[in-house]
Amino acid sequence: MNTPIDELHKRVVLKLRTLGGSSPYAADANEPDPRYLGYGVRAPEMKRVLSDLKTDFSILDNEQKVCLAKRLVFSGYGEQKTVALTLLERIPEYFTPDRFDLLEDLIRGLQGWSKIDAYTGSLLNQVLKIHEAELLELLVSWNCDDDLWLRRASVVIFTRKIAKSGLYKDVALANCDALINDPEHLVQTGVGWCLRDLMRWHKEEVLNYVIGLRKNGVSSTITLYALRDIKGAERQAVFDQSA
Repeated sequence: MNTPIDELHKRVVLKLRTLGGSSPYAADANEPDPRYLGYGVRAPEMKRVLSDLKTDFSILDNEQKVCLAKRLVFSGYGEQKTVALTLLERIPEYFTPDRFDLLEDLIRGLQGWSKIDAYTGSLLNQVLKIHEAELLELLVSWNCDDDLWLRRASVVIFTRKIAKSGLYKDVALANCDALINDPEHLVQTGVGWCLRDLMRWHKEEVLNYVIGLRKNGVSSTITLYALRDIKGAERQAVFDQSA
C-alpha cells in the first residue's frame, strides 16, 4: 500500500517530468558528473513547482520531510534535489551532531556544483549557526575526502554571507590551503570563489596570500578566480609582484 509520502513523491516526479519533456537528458551541460540527471525544467517553472508544493510540505512532520527529501536527493535528478532543499532548509534544527551521518550522505548524493552551492548557502549555513564547533569539524573532514563534492562544499560554505561575517576566516583559509593542489577543476573554482569572497572583507591578508600562490605556481584557475574583483592598475601590480 502506498503511503502519503509515496503519493506525494509520485506527484512531484510527474510534475517535473511533464514540465521537462518526455526525454530526460543524462547530464546538464553545466554539470559534468555523469551521475547527475535532469529533466530540463527551467528556473521559472521550478519556482512555480516549489510554490505549488508549499501547502503539501507544510502538513508534513520533520521525519516525513526528511523521508521525502532522501527519496528526492537519491533519485539522481537535479530538479528533485532542488525540491528536497526546500524541505530540508525548513528544518535545520533536525540535523543535530548525532544526525551528521545523514547530513553527509545527503550532500554526497548531490553530485553537482549547482546543488552543492545551493545546499551550502542555505541548509549548511543554518546548521553552522546552530552547531558551530561540530559542523566546522565535519567540514575539515570533508576537506580531505575522496568525494570532490564534499571537498568543494568544505570551502564554498565560507562564501557570501559567511565570508562577510568574518567569523570563520582562519578555518576557511586553512581549508582553501589544503586544496590548492587539488586536481579537480570544480574544487579549484570553489577555492577561488572562497578566496575572492574572503578578500572582499580581509583584503590585505587574502590578497597577499593569493600573490604567494601565484609565485608558487598554483593553478591559475584558483588565482584568477580569486582576483576577479581586483581591477586596473591594482590588478597589474599584483601580476607584477607575482611574476
